[in-house]
Amino acid sequence: MIVSIITVVKNDSKNIEKTINSVWRQNYKNLEHIIIDGKSNDGTYDIIKKNKEKISIFKSSKDKNLYDALNKGIKLSVGNIIGVLHSGDLYANKNVITKSVSFMMENNLDFVISNLNMIDKNNKVLRHVNTSNYFKKILLNFGIQPPHPTLFINKNIIKNVRYYSTKYKIVGDFDFFCKIFKIKSISWKNLDFVSVLQKKGGLSDGNVYSKLKMANDMSKILKENNYFSFKIFFILKFFLRIKEFIFLK
Repeated sequence: MIVSIITVVKNDSKNIEKTINSVWRQNYKNLEHIIIDGKSNDGTYDIIKKNKEKISIFKSSKDKNLYDALNKGIKLSVGNIIGVLHSGDLYANKNVITKSVSFMMENNLDFVISNLNMIDKNNKVLRHVNTSNYFKKILLNFGIQPPHPTLFINKNIIKNVRYYSTKYKIVGDFDFFCKIFKIKSISWKNLDFVSVLQKKGGLSDGNVYSKLKMANDMSKILKENNYFSFKIFFILKFFLRIKEFIFLK
């Protein structure tokens, strides 16, 4: 079973090499790493070229947004299973892909999710994101989704839902989850371990205005996909965020 890891990057020369090495150190054998660069001009391009022996495919071109770049990577891939690890993010250990994919195959799953730790620039854990431990489809109605970077999914499912929508700049992954959970025959499970160390400062870590825009877009996505929802439900996300801090170990 071939696994394709897609990394999207733009102007992140400080972190891209860490992510490349994190994928390179994985002990899974049938692995390809695809990097989609959004025309970086800060030295990122040169760093990727320096590490070309560790990368299967590298493409640098202008993208509409993150999800457009993701779609490019998926369409270039030859893998049966797709994983996403953006620049700055790291796998928690060298066994992540082997453990996740083996679990998928043993249980005949379409996809698997797990947990992640949010980290700062010094790799200090700021927050545990354990959403996958209690996630149910109904939580999408409340604006709650599994941690996207932990997802390993059969590529045929991505094709089935016609890839990621490029309509939304930040919450295209929420739209993606809403679509795949509409597939009645979908089979999935959570794997209770930390698979990804996610660097704080991504698109979803914005200001209050950005958070309000995200809530509004998520409400639109739910309506478009025929999910029942009220914007007020998204307040529950803040309570869950508090819960994650309380149980930080």
